[in-house]
Amino acid sequence: MMATRAHGLDERGMAAVMALIVVLALSLLVVAFLAVSAFEPQISQNLADAMQAHYAADAGIEWAFDQLVTTNSWSTLLTGAADCATPVTPAGWSNVSVPNLIGVFTVSLRNDCLAGDDQITGVAVDNVTGTAIKDDNGVVILTATGSFRGANKKIQVVIRRHLPPGLSFPAAVNEPGYQSDTNVVCTGTDGPCANFQVDGRDYACSACTPETDAPWYKSGNWSASGSASKLGIATQLGNQTNLPDPTTTYMQNVENAFTSGSSTQAAQKQSSVTGKDQTTGLAAIGATDALNPAAMQRLLSTLTSNPKTQILQSTLACPMQITGDVGGPTSTPTVTNGCGTSQTIDLGTPTNPQLIYFRGDLDPTSNFTGLTINNQVQGAGILVVEDGDLKVFGNLNWHGAIIVTGQYVGVGFMDGSTTSINGALVSNEAVGNEQPGFAELHLGTMLGSATFHYSQQALDLMNRIRKNHTLYGWRTVSN
Repeated sequence: MMATRAHGLDERGMAAVMALIVVLALSLLVVAFLAVSAFEPQISQNLADAMQAHYAADAGIEWAFDQLVTTNSWSTLLTGAADCATPVTPAGWSNVSVPNLIGVFTVSLRNDCLAGDDQITGVAVDNVTGTAIKDDNGVVILTATGSFRGANKKIQVVIRRHLPPGLSFPAAVNEPGYQSDTNVVCTGTDGPCANFQVDGRDYACSACTPETDAPWYKSGNWSASGSASKLGIATQLGNQTNLPDPTTTYMQNVENAFTSGSSTQAAQKQSSVTGKDQTTGLAAIGATDALNPAAMQRLLSTLTSNPKTQILQSTLACPMQITGDVGGPTSTPTVTNGCGTSQTIDLGTPTNPQLIYFRGDLDPTSNFTGLTINNQVQGAGILVVEDGDLKVFGNLNWHGAIIVTGQYVGVGFMDGSTTSINGALVSNEAVGNEQPGFAELHLGTMLGSATFHYSQQALDLMNRIRKNHTLYGWRTVSN
């Protein structure tokens, strides 16, 4: 008997079916690969566009930093803010083209007066007297949006200005400390007195831009306003319980220097001081609490807490001295200490003001000179000498603030020296038991001169010192 195959086991035609399945699978794979290869350039382009937008936002932060550094009051940029939570975009800060980079950025800012802003800034919320349109603590929050080919990226940072807001200098020459002994050198019974001028009128230089055409250090380019806005010389108020001797009239320590000697000498000295309401003489010397030891300590604490502040150490054994050029003034003189230190120092210009900070040693004998200035030197910004005297033997042109502060300190303008300060001078004695005979201000310029002009324009340079500004807290925020 012949066996027969069951019809259910007949495999004829299966090869064709399998071939069709394989072809279909391969077709699907090919379509998938083609789809992926078609989308991959777009994905890559989107990634590149997003990165470019991020770079544009980064450029916006750096651009805004430059704008803030050159703006004296950040409150002027906050004008128009609706509330603390709503950022404002100042005029000219929108859709700014990025140089050498395709894309644009828009930068907005707001004051840190919103509850919880301390978690962003790391400092107390500006809610004591600060508002959405008034910055009182020198901290604002920036948000930059970079745009490129439809891609947008946002970066948020905090910028802080390391100067106490509201710091005020009430006079061209300020002696706000616990002692204010002043010495003006005269020769003979009726001989001439030191050659100096203290003027509380507000001096400005409209011809000092650009600097190369009208050198800012030439005193002839600076002119005074019509009326005096500040005292010539200001000292500490007496009768305050926080002072070493509340019964002392600190202004008297200054006035004695201008009433001593012959009547001719007293008249000569008093005629060299001009103050508020364009009064002269003793009327231009006043006591005020606008600048006091506590305010000076806040200033020092703020400056020294800034990680960008470089402090140059001057010691009793190795005191610092700045030596300029002989042929003309320089803002890049040499600083030495006689113990191996010798380096060039940048004292700044109005377009690039600097913070220069010297710290000395405590010397109860009051004989330590923390910084000596020789030859011809010029600078702009803030010069601080702490715990040591400052003595000028050469020629000094300074625009901004010169601050001598600490214990057993004073500032001396020595015979033969020539000094011109546009801005303000501060000599702040932090102790009240300095030995008699040591002055907080010594004018001995018999064969030279010392000129102190109050200038808000020059003092505004302090707000433009780049190292006094910090950008921190960088983070990318959602669109």
